[in-house]
Amino acid sequence: MKFIFSFALFFFLSTFYSQNIRGTILDTNNKKIVNVTLLIKEASNLNVIKEFNRSVDGTFSFSLKKVYRSVVIEIKAHGYTMQSVSLENPIASKSYVFNIILEKDKNIVLKEVVIVAKKKPFEVVEDTLKFNVASYSNGTERKIDEIIKKLPGIEVDSKSGQIKYKGKAVETVTLEGDNLFGSNYTLGTKNINVDIVDQVQAVDNYSANPLLKGIEQGGKVSLNLKLKKGKLSFSGDVSYGGGLFEKGRAVHQDNITVLGITKNFKSFGTLNYNNIGVNSSPFDYFGFNLNVEELKESNVAGKKIISESQFSNVLGNTRANLNNQLFGNYSSTFKLGEKWRVKTNLYYLQDKITSNIFSENQYQINNQNFSTTDNTFITKMPSQFRADLELKYTISPTSLLEYNLRIKDESIRTPTQIVQNTTNKYSSILNSREILYRQNLLWTKKFSDKRAMQVTIFQSSNDLPQRFTISPSLFDASSRNDVQESAFKKNYMEASGKLLGMYNKNKYSFKIGTFLDSNLFTSNLYSQDNFDSTTTSISKNNFDFIKKTVYQKGEYNFIIGKFSISPSYNLAYLSQNLDYRIANGNLVQENFIFEPRLNSLYQFSNISSLSGNASYSQNSTGEQFFFINQILINNRSSVTNRPSLSLQKNYNFGVNYIINDLFNQFELDAGLDFRLNKGNFFSNSSITQNTFQIEYFFLPQDNKELRADFLIAKYISFLESTLKLKSNFTSSTYSNIVNGSELRSNKTQFFQTQFFWKTAFDLPFNFESELSWSYSISKSQVLKQAFVNSAIQDEFRVIVKPFKRWNYIFAADYFLPDLSNKKTDFLFLDSTLEYLAKKISGVQVSK
Repeated sequence: MKFIFSFALFFFLSTFYSQNIRGTILDTNNKKIVNVTLLIKEASNLNVIKEFNRSVDGTFSFSLKKVYRSVVIEIKAHGYTMQSVSLENPIASKSYVFNIILEKDKNIVLKEVVIVAKKKPFEVVEDTLKFNVASYSNGTERKIDEIIKKLPGIEVDSKSGQIKYKGKAVETVTLEGDNLFGSNYTLGTKNINVDIVDQVQAVDNYSANPLLKGIEQGGKVSLNLKLKKGKLSFSGDVSYGGGLFEKGRAVHQDNITVLGITKNFKSFGTLNYNNIGVNSSPFDYFGFNLNVEELKESNVAGKKIISESQFSNVLGNTRANLNNQLFGNYSSTFKLGEKWRVKTNLYYLQDKITSNIFSENQYQINNQNFSTTDNTFITKMPSQFRADLELKYTISPTSLLEYNLRIKDESIRTPTQIVQNTTNKYSSILNSREILYRQNLLWTKKFSDKRAMQVTIFQSSNDLPQRFTISPSLFDASSRNDVQESAFKKNYMEASGKLLGMYNKNKYSFKIGTFLDSNLFTSNLYSQDNFDSTTTSISKNNFDFIKKTVYQKGEYNFIIGKFSISPSYNLAYLSQNLDYRIANGNLVQENFIFEPRLNSLYQFSNISSLSGNASYSQNSTGEQFFFINQILINNRSSVTNRPSLSLQKNYNFGVNYIINDLFNQFELDAGLDFRLNKGNFFSNSSITQNTFQIEYFFLPQDNKELRADFLIAKYISFLESTLKLKSNFTSSTYSNIVNGSELRSNKTQFFQTQFFWKTAFDLPFNFESELSWSYSISKSQVLKQAFVNSAIQDEFRVIVKPFKRWNYIFAADYFLPDLSNKKTDFLFLDSTLEYLAKKISGVQVSK
């Protein structure tokens, strides 16, 4: 009874206090609106919904569940403006009727608001540092290598083109993630235009093989070029540079590039012609500096006994390199079905390099003083054709087969005119050829996320025939000329298996393999009369050098907190056999070799680290020192050897400290390296006014080299300038014998420092300045006098951008080669006006 009474009282009070609210909801055409929401709120707090009701058919009827002093009812329907009605002090038991009309929403058109913010110069995403190209460009750069040189934490070797990031050598430069260029990445960096690249991305822990990602030893780095949006199709670029040399000869710097990128296909092609000393190819025929690829493959490359003329000039190649270069390349990678991937690289180069070199040398030998002069006019005409092929077949998601093939045919013709000691005149021609055939088969099997195996077979064949002709004869006054023929043929084959894995964070690798290195060499020096018949045979060489090795290598990488320690070793059995076919001589030597190495790294923070390394290695000194009879290499010099199969022992120690704080735009890199070589081929030289005879012999003497490098760079915001100071010091000692002297010790020291200043004013003009000072000193044990030289060079550029597509560059290059003789100096003034034309049908033309 008590429960029934309470329920009845509650129902009575609710009925007494309830108000009935009903009505219709219409549009402006008096049609009912369906699916309407009604929200009941107190007028004192419109942010809180007290009750909720819904109209399905355009009518509503409900009672308030609570007592309110003031009620607001909000009526909402999709596509209509909201309406609201109010009830002040609603009376109990009274009905309220509302007929609501809702109007359609009116579209309000807002003006476009564009917010422009300055793009960040870089961003960090996991293992990738992304540099925005526009933030590091002043508008005068044409090729992407000019930008890469300016990026913080990245250094580019001016001779080899090798790129280093955080002190580590870059493995490759990829294009949109694809490895088009391999180790020959200067092909891309020298020829890809700046205006199509959006980002240069520095990638840590890079792995060229996707199956080994996260398994193989870390620390490898690469760069990736990210193109601008809209460039992921087919596009082209044409540039033309022209002018006049002295006597009206035309100046050219012309370039055509073609880029094609789709989902399954990527290609890059370039065709360059210039006669202003620019080398657009990865191959250096001016100074013969090895590129990154050639440095990696030097142990399997054949050797030339007669070297082509090397040119060097402290003013830079563009001041001294008189060329006529045509270079073309086409690189592509594409998919054939789901499992095949093909990459091709085709190269063609033709050049004509001319130079006039005058050299004068002063000699003080055994109380004798004399001088020599050579005025040399050289024309070097290299040509090269090369084709690379790479095939990748995905056997399964955990198995990959790769095949690489390279074919190369290179010819270099070098005619030379020499005036020796102002009176003797000679003409010579050196013809060199290299025919290379190289292939590699690599199978990778991934067992799990922590373990994989690789098996590889490598084979290379390298022929290097040379013919050097000089007239008149140096050996027989009755003969018209002398002929030196030289031919190296190198065959190399290697097979190996490698196991890679990781345990926790620690990684390891073990490799076992064998190789056979066979080198056949023949040479013939003779004189010819006017009827081109052989009159005098002067010297011959014929030997076969075979090197066999079985080896086992191991490496383990420990990670302990902030420490990373990587010990490694190479254990090998080496057999050497040198067979002299003419002299019926034979040298045989067998060695067991153990080569340990230790790398360590301590990571202070994300921006700073300290690394160190120590190693011991042994190696044979090279087949270029094994011929015993005379070989003529130029108008003055001939070479012989006293062969030895003894091994050179090498000790290396190094330490390096790096800070790369991009957020504060501060960079510091300091390193110290020491190298000790025990045992080497030393020279015994016999020098006269007309001849230079060299005999190389092996001695277990020491050669030492100490090198120190320092770099500091900082962006000063209030100056809007980047300041960089770079210094290096090298001290080396070596021994030799001159004109029958005792074995004497020699020491050379070289120091160079450079100061770079670049502004980034938000103005139509900026400037760059690079001031360098170098100091060298050479001293021999038996001479009291030291040879000292000190030089300065300053390169100053003013960049003016009066309009969007116009650039004006004024450059002054001052060089003082000897501070002790200030009367001899050089000043070069350059002025460049550039106009970048608008794009026409996807092709961009610059003048």
